[in-house]
Amino acid sequence: MNLLNFETIADFKTYLENQIKSETLHLEDISKKAGDLLRNNEKEFEEDKEFLSIKEKLEDKPADKKTKKSKKQTSSNWIKYESISMYNGMGVKGELELLFKQIESLKLKLEQLKSTARSLDTLISKGLKNNLKCLVAEDEEQFEMVLLKSSSEPRAKFSFKKAFSVYPQFEKPLFAESVIQ
Repeated sequence: MNLLNFETIADFKTYLENQIKSETLHLEDISKKAGDLLRNNEKEFEEDKEFLSIKEKLEDKPADKKTKKSKKQTSSNWIKYESISMYNGMGVKGELELLFKQIESLKLKLEQLKSTARSLDTLISKGLKNNLKCLVAEDEEQFEMVLLKSSSEPRAKFSFKKAFSVYPQFEKPLFAESVIQ
């Protein structure tokens, strides 16, 4: 968990926009690297069933993106030793698995950032003030935001400074004292 301190809500919004750009570029780089690996090693793995299944998954574009995700299949070539997993094999299969795992992770993070930015825009459109300080806890799954009163800008007390006059519109006086005069 990261704690981030922003002077204004607008600063938080700018941070989100910059993170979205950064994660998008990172996702494009990783995707390009995975694509290059697949294209460069296509001849080597023509007979490999695992490689062909990966290729089929990439070529098949699901019509409905809201289908329930199943647990990701991991190959049996991974060996777990205490807190580390090692790939037992030669070639680029292990590297491809790690790249695809990173791509999934980046897509989830990117969706989280976009969702948070949309939510913040909605809050601002509903009246959230941009000049409030905020403390944000960034977790893997969500952002938690605490709004703080800005101490650097003292709030001005409300005062109405306008002189106005009211002219009587009655023909008869309202008070007996005004009749005497």
